[in-house]
Order: sequence, then structure tokens, then C-alpha cells
Amino acid sequence: MLKVDALSAEQEELRLSALYSYDILANGLESELDNLTKLAAQIANVPMAYISFVDRETVILKAKVGIDHTYTTLPRKVTVCEHAMFHPGVFVVPDVEADPELASNSMLSQGKGIRFYAGAPLKDADGFALGCLVLLDREPRVLSAHQIEALATLAVQVVAQLALKRKNSQLEAQTKRFDEFVDIFTVSPEIHCILDRNGDVLFINNAVTSMLQYEVNEVIGKSMWDYCYHEDVEKTVYVIEKGLKNKDKQFSIDFRLVDKRGDIRWLSWGMVAKDNRWYCYGRDITERKKVEQELTKLSFVASKVNNGVVINDAHNHVTWVNEAFTKITGFTLNDLKGKPLGDLISGPDTDWSLIENARGLTQQKQSFTVDLLAYRKDKKPIWLSIYNTVVLDKEGKVETEVEIIIDITEKKKAEEELQILSLVASKTNTGVSITNAKGEITWVNEALEDLVGYSLDELSGKLLGDLLSTKQTDKRLIENARKLALKKQAYTIEVLAQKRDGTSIWLAVANTPVLNSQGQLERQVELIYDITQRKQVEQEMLEAREQALQLSEAKEMFLSVMSHEIRTPLNAIIGMTHLLLDNQPKPSQIDDLNILKFSGENLLNIINDILDFTKIETGNLHLETIPFDLHTLCVDIINSLQVNAGKKGNVLILIYDDQVPEQILGDKTRLYQILINLLGNAIKFTDKGRIELSVKLKRNVAQEVEIYFEVRDNGIGIPKDKQSYIFETFTQARTDISRKYGGTGLGLAITKKLLKLYRSEIEIESTEGKGTVFSFVIKFAKQSIILPVAEQPIVPNLFTDKKILVVDDNEVNILIAKRFLSKWGLDIDFAANGEEAINKVVGNTYDLIFMDIRMPGIDGFDTTKIIREIPGNYYANVPIIALTASTLHNENMKFKESGMNGHILKPFNPEEIKGVLAKFFGAEVEG
Repeated sequence: MLKVDALSAEQEELRLSALYSYDILANGLESELDNLTKLAAQIANVPMAYISFVDRETVILKAKVGIDHTYTTLPRKVTVCEHAMFHPGVFVVPDVEADPELASNSMLSQGKGIRFYAGAPLKDADGFALGCLVLLDREPRVLSAHQIEALATLAVQVVAQLALKRKNSQLEAQTKRFDEFVDIFTVSPEIHCILDRNGDVLFINNAVTSMLQYEVNEVIGKSMWDYCYHEDVEKTVYVIEKGLKNKDKQFSIDFRLVDKRGDIRWLSWGMVAKDNRWYCYGRDITERKKVEQELTKLSFVASKVNNGVVINDAHNHVTWVNEAFTKITGFTLNDLKGKPLGDLISGPDTDWSLIENARGLTQQKQSFTVDLLAYRKDKKPIWLSIYNTVVLDKEGKVETEVEIIIDITEKKKAEEELQILSLVASKTNTGVSITNAKGEITWVNEALEDLVGYSLDELSGKLLGDLLSTKQTDKRLIENARKLALKKQAYTIEVLAQKRDGTSIWLAVANTPVLNSQGQLERQVELIYDITQRKQVEQEMLEAREQALQLSEAKEMFLSVMSHEIRTPLNAIIGMTHLLLDNQPKPSQIDDLNILKFSGENLLNIINDILDFTKIETGNLHLETIPFDLHTLCVDIINSLQVNAGKKGNVLILIYDDQVPEQILGDKTRLYQILINLLGNAIKFTDKGRIELSVKLKRNVAQEVEIYFEVRDNGIGIPKDKQSYIFETFTQARTDISRKYGGTGLGLAITKKLLKLYRSEIEIESTEGKGTVFSFVIKFAKQSIILPVAEQPIVPNLFTDKKILVVDDNEVNILIAKRFLSKWGLDIDFAANGEEAINKVVGNTYDLIFMDIRMPGIDGFDTTKIIREIPGNYYANVPIIALTASTLHNENMKFKESGMNGHILKPFNPEEIKGVLAKFFGAEVEG
């Protein structure tokens, strides 16, 4: 069978890793594989053969016989090798056309004429499938067992060639590294040598020639002590033997060698003992020693130099200091004379081992140089660089020490800062790039190399922005940033880039220009961060926000449409109930009609709750600021609820503070809704109890007042553990509340959100079985001028002889409107759609038009716009009132934009319709 089990993603990555390790997908190894391919074709007596390697997406053809040289790669998915390389043995198809799977293969059937296929899998020592040794023929063919065995053997030889190539490459790389290692020591200006335990030279580099004039072959096998100055042999051996007894493995020591010309040269040696070998490197310090000798001479005339000079006797006691030393350390000659210098300038953080080591070197008649953290006379820490020179007498004993002392405090601070910065830059996960003034890279840290995939060698001398840019990169942003840098201005940019492997990456680049002492741009330091994940999160947040907006709009549209669809039949139910109650029903029908009226209005309240909550959630509900009488509002609320309270045997009272101003500015409707919700809840959950609405003045200042509201009952109360979430949507304090008392669980949620619009918080105190207290405080602006409000009763017969046009496509709505309006003496005309309404308005004169919004054809908005655009004062001024069952937040704006004078929400309330008619006809009738 052709099909074999597919590898998992992890197994496939391991297979590809094995393939890439042989480095054969590019050019190379063709000549070695050609002979094997030709031999395979000869053994099977076929005209075509090749070796394939299966990459991630393509198949690479190598060592082709009888195949056009232009065929170098094939798409992996259409090749037989994709599957044949996983077969346990040689995969042979004697006749392709007789094989149902291969007969339809695009690579074998599209005019290629291939009738015979054989593929020997190429598998390495770890069992990874790399490709196939493939034989093809345009004629059907059968291979013998010997041919198949030979083909399998050749496949093994192909893999062996690959392994041999890889091994050779590894050996070449290893040899190259070794040669480079040897080259370093060979060309080093310092002497590097390896000695055996006896001091015989086993290896030495070419520096022995340039430094001591000996050829390398002259020194190999000789004892190092043969070249050592005879006076230094004894003390040098002594120091080494003493160190070995103390189990020291590393030594630093100065001693003299005699070169081939007989000249004496000072060398400073570093020696490490390991595995019976001495690994040594020596640096020529002859010139330094000469300088030290000169310093000895100069120290006697050093009184006026800027550096400190200290002269000690043979016992390391101070005998003289110059003025510069006193200026540096604060110590005078009187402070130091006859005392060891190190004892006086040391302090808590001084490395005392450095002082002891220096004294030991002096005893050994050796000069030294040391950087030491010391302390001034005033205990202030200070870094000193001490150059010590030992002056010997004629007998070779220490006579005098001369110490040149330099204040290197500032240098040390700079070195420490540089070291810290260097350490931070090297170890930080943030990419760091240092460029010259032109922006060309001079150094990057490992983090940046890992981040972009380029090494320092690949980046050096290049502009990072040019190297990492893609077609999608904002190149103008990069150019503007470079201009800022040239102007010595720091900048931060975020740019889309591309790593060495082609992967896209977002980078944040913070550039800081570094100026020299002349104020010129010397270099630039860039901190580079990978912000790809943050950019992805930002994109996801934008998409999520867009999706949320779309969902919000869809939700609002859904609720608006459902509002329209529910209110339309509800308009008929409530409207017909009002008409039946006004039409002198039988006594036996009154209770039924009141129940019907109550149920319809209750359903309308539920719908209003849901729609109000949606408006608040979407931010489309805004508070009005109009003058109103708070006392009158509270009295009206209490009076309107007395009937419901009385049905449950409750006493409902108002406690009102006379100090509250008579009129204030605010949203009367929303405050009414808050108080109705809270008092309605109190009545619902209280039987034969007492319910209080308290209104008190809390604070009164020039422009505003703070008023405290409290609703108290002695009803069923709310458990402590339920008080935290009774303000959540569709939530009741107990599972039986909705079943027993009714309600949607939205009232308190709406109340809380309405109070948030007032920038107020509702507080609750409740004890189960004893009652509940809800309270809140609202700030109101004060009404500066109190205007008397005189409400005139609306008399229906005032509308006699007024002609009204009602535009509505719903017959039930028309019937209800006709019943209401006819009773009030109005002359009524009707239109079923916008086009009919326009024609009637043009042919008649109406005093007012009620316009439905949703109609087939031309809707109410467009109909109103067309009427307003007709020339003439009548068309511009005739009152047009919208009839709507929708609550889309943008319709208020659309009412104004289309030219409407107001709107009435379905279901119709007779009193609301009276109010609209009185608004437009009252003044005229009164006149």
C-alpha cells in the first residue's frame, strides 16, 4: 500500500533536524552520489534514476540520471517519495497504471509517461527517513530479488556517504578551531610555553624569537632555568616551592631572563600547575622596570609634583611625604612619620590581603603596583594607585622604598559604572546596540543577537533599520528617527521588523545619543525590546472592542425590534381595555377589565425595565436638568401608591424636611423611577406593616444642595449573605421570591445604575424578618428663580373642530386612535403608508399629524422630511408627532433631524395624548 501512518508534528521536526544535520539540501556531494545513482540505474536496467531528499514543503532531487537538469525540486505533497521513504523495504510498483493510487498521481500521470516506479528509503542510523533512491521507467518492469536487494544496499551506501560527509565537516571544523587556538598562541606578543615538572620546555611560541632572539627549536627540550638570570633562580624556586607546599596552583612572579645576545630582560610571569605540567605566559616588563628605577631617582625631587610621593625606610616606616600626598589623603608627615603607611590609610572595606602581599613582595626585594581602596584622614573612602619601587643598597638589601601615589577615585567610579553597564548590557534580556555617530553598529549584546537572529559580525557596520526592514515596515518612521538622532535628540519608536529567519517581529527602540566633551555626537545607544506579544494583545483588544460594539449594537437593535413587536399588540390590549372601561361596561365585567388592564400595564413595566437597563448599559441614557418641585413629586408618588399599599394592609407615609428648597434642577422622571422602584419593592415585600419615604436636607451651599433619601419598611428583610448581589440583573434574594412576589429582578439593578448617573451610591441595611432600609444622597443644582407652575386641567371638548391626520399601517392602532380621538371632538383622517400621507397632506389642511415610524415603503422619518421640504409655511410648521414602539437610542436625534415635533411611545396612554394635544392647541383655544 502507498499510504503509511503520518508522523506527528514533533516527530516530523526531529526528522527534519536529522536531515538538515547532513547539510546536503544545497550544492554538494553530487559527484559522490552520481556513481551510486548510475549504478542503481544499471542494476535495474532503467533509463531514469535520482536521489531525493524530503524537506518540509519540497522534495530536492540530487544526482539525476536520465532526467532534465532543470528538475531540481518538486512539491512534497504530490510526490511518491513523501510516502515511500517510510516503507520498511524497497517500494516497487511494476505498472503504475495498474495501481489505483498511483495512476491518479499528478506527478506520474500528467504527460510524464511513467509506468514503473521503485523507491528505496534512505534512513539514517537513528531511523529517520531522509528521502529515497528512486528508479523510473516508461515501460512496466519487474525487479528480481537480487536487484531489490542491490537497490537496498545502494540506499545504505547513500546514507553512509551522507554520514561520511557530515563527519568530515565536523573534523574540518574541529581542526579549524584547533588551528585557530594554536595561531592565537603562535602570534601572541607574549611568551607562552608548557613545561614539564622539571622545568623542561615542551612547547613555546614564536614570541621567544622576537623577545629573546632564540629560535623555537633551540629552546624545545631545554630547561627554562638555563635561560634564567642566575641571581633570580634561587628566589624564584623558593617562591614556587613555598607556594606548592601551601597547595597553590597559580603564581605571579617577576624574574629576569638572559637573551641570546646576553642582555638581561625582565619578564612578569603567570604560571599555572596542572597535571604535572606548568602552563606559563611571560610579558616583557623591562621598560617598566627601567621606569621604576627612574622613578626612584625622581622621587627625591618629587616635592612639587601633583602625585603623592612617599619614602619609606627598610622597615616599611614612612620617612617623608610630599605636599601632594597630604592634599590627596589629608595626612601630614607628622601623622605618618615612623609608622607603616598601610596601617594609617586602611579602613573597614580595605582589602588587607593586598597590603600584606605588597609587604611580602618588599621583603623579597620586589617592587609592586597595586590599586587600593584607602581612607583619608577624615575617613572618607578614596581609591589610590600605588607604584612601589624598592631601592637596594650595594649588598642587595632593601635600603629605601619609593611610592608614587595617584588618586584614581574618579577613574574607579567610571570603571565601576562601565563594568556595571557592561555587565547589565551583556546579561540583560533587553537587546542593546551601540552605533557610531552615523548609526552604523559597532557592538550588540547576546540578547539582541538572539532577538533578531544575526550575529555581531553580520550586524557590524550596518544600519539595523535597513537590515531588519520589510515591505510592511514604516520606513518614514525610521528616517525621521535617524534625523532626530543626528540632531542629538533621543527618541523611542515602535516598528515592524523581520528576523534573520524571516519571522516578523515588533520592536520598541529607545535611542539615546552620546555626546563627547565638545558636544558632538559620538555614538548612539539603543535599547531594543520585543513587543510582538503586546502588539498582538493590542490587536486582539481592538478586534474584541469592535466585536463588543457590534454585539452591543446587535443587542440594542434586537431589543428595539422586540420592543416594537411586543408593544404593537400590547397597544391593542391596553388601548381596547381603556376603551371598554370608558364604555360603561357591565358591573360583572369591570373586575375582569381591571385585571386585564393591570396585566397589560405590568407587562409594559417589565418591557420598560429591560429597555431602560439596556440604555444605561450602552451609555445611551442621559439625565435631564430641568426645574421641578421635589415636594410635589414625592406627594404624587405617595398618593399614587396608596391604593397598592392599602391592598396589603400597609401604612405608607412621607416624612419631608421643610428646609429642602421648593424647586431644584434635575431629572424628575429618573428620580420618580428610582423612588417608585424602591417604594414598590417595599410594598411588595411588606404585609400589614409601615413604609416610610424620608427626604432630608443634608447640605445647602450657594449653587447646589445635597438631599438625603431613605425608604424604610418592616417587611421580610434581606439575608446578610444575599445583600451583596441583590443589585445584580435578574437576581432575587431567594429562589422563591419571583414565584411568590413576581418581578424580573431588574428594578434594583436599574435603580443602582440610575443613581450612578447621579454620581450617587445606594446603601442598604437589612435584617431578615425585621425589615430593610435603602438610602442615598443626590446633589441637585438650585433653581435661582422660582417660576410658578399652574397646571390647567385638560378639557377634551377644547379640541373640537381640530383636524388630525393619523398615519399608521396597523388597523388595530387606527381603530384605537379613532375611538380615543373621536370622543374628544376631533375631526380625524387616516393614511396607511407614507405615500398616502404625503398625498393627503398636500390635498388637505391638518392641525396636527400623528406619524407612525415603521411602515412599509416610505417610513415615518422620510415621510416627514418630504413634507418639510414642500415649499410653504403650512408644510414647515404643521406639528408632526411620531408614534413609535421602538427605543433605539439614536431615534431622538432622528426625530429632530427629520423635522418631527415630538413623539409618543406605544402603547398609547390617553392622558399622554391629551397632553400633546393640549400643548399644541391649548394656547390657541384659550385665545
